[in-house]
Amino acid sequence: MVERKRPSLLPSAASLKNSRRQQFLYDPLYENVRARLIEGIEACKDNVRLKQNHPHPGYLRDAQGGLYEEMFWLWMLDYTAGTDLDHLARQFASIVEEFCRWNELNIPYRLYLKEKFKDRGDTELTICSVDFFNQIEYENALQLLSIAILIRDGRSIKRIIAAMASNRYRDALYEQLIVDFVPDPQDDMDEVIFAEPYATLVEAYFQQDPTESIRLIKHYLKAWYRYQDGARWYDGHKKIQNDESFYYGYWAFEAGATSYLLDIDDSGIDHMVYPKDLVAYGRQLREKNIVTSDFSTPLDSNDYPLSRLRCDSGQPCPQAGWWMTPAKINSRRWFAKDEMMPDFEDSDFGATIWQWDMDQSDGS
Repeated sequence: MVERKRPSLLPSAASLKNSRRQQFLYDPLYENVRARLIEGIEACKDNVRLKQNHPHPGYLRDAQGGLYEEMFWLWMLDYTAGTDLDHLARQFASIVEEFCRWNELNIPYRLYLKEKFKDRGDTELTICSVDFFNQIEYENALQLLSIAILIRDGRSIKRIIAAMASNRYRDALYEQLIVDFVPDPQDDMDEVIFAEPYATLVEAYFQQDPTESIRLIKHYLKAWYRYQDGARWYDGHKKIQNDESFYYGYWAFEAGATSYLLDIDDSGIDHMVYPKDLVAYGRQLREKNIVTSDFSTPLDSNDYPLSRLRCDSGQPCPQAGWWMTPAKINSRRWFAKDEMMPDFEDSDFGATIWQWDMDQSDGS
């Protein structure tokens, strides 16, 4: 597959009325909201630097989460404004980088909790930052993943899935979206964490007749917005004051990804929150065998946040599971929680440091 470089092309204020993808956005609003988001990104970067040495690692994790959100909202605003899709596709990996970093920072936070509350029972260390039982975070994660699918950003898709490893096998919509990108697809799963509105979209994956899938997607789009109350951007178009608001656009990107993955004709879908041109963009890339980043290149171990879960030899195992160490060939083995991690004193590698294996299958 061809991986191409793309030109930078941002919408000018003069063309915004013609280029915008939703009617609520107008020139002064776009300019002001964009300026505030850029200021917010710089403030978040300062906050991340400030929290680097904070004794409570949760502060750094939350600061990083704020940086990711501000960057994602800026991307969404630019999409709403009509920014060139090639440019947006090229920008997207930097947002995924901040998302992965946010999830990576949950590991030291969980280790902190394990030590602080060791008398209250076990603390699961492999939990990611994204809480699928929080509907706002769940929707945000679906949006991020769905955009990566639609711009055919293979590396970002794999990184998002790796960052949220602890959210596997919980939700049918998420599992349907990643079926083509994981070695163990759960394509028969039909239970969702939030029945409304997401169960309707899941049904679209189980239809033999494409027209029924289209009907379900349309129904989902009609219901989607009213279930987003609580998101920062919700009803932003009703709260505009002095050309300022938290409005970035309202987009059910997961509905677009569903149409793309099912390869159904969406010419009859015409809803404000449906990213129709982004779906068409993904189809065009697929037809031309073009990718934003390659699907076949495996991730490096550093691309997996849980690879940061490590334990020195001579210390009790902090989390039951499969571990390995570069200090010995074929060292992969299962450790029970609190089992002492062995040392290989004759290793040419140096100190024996055990790393959490990203493959937690038993290998049998």
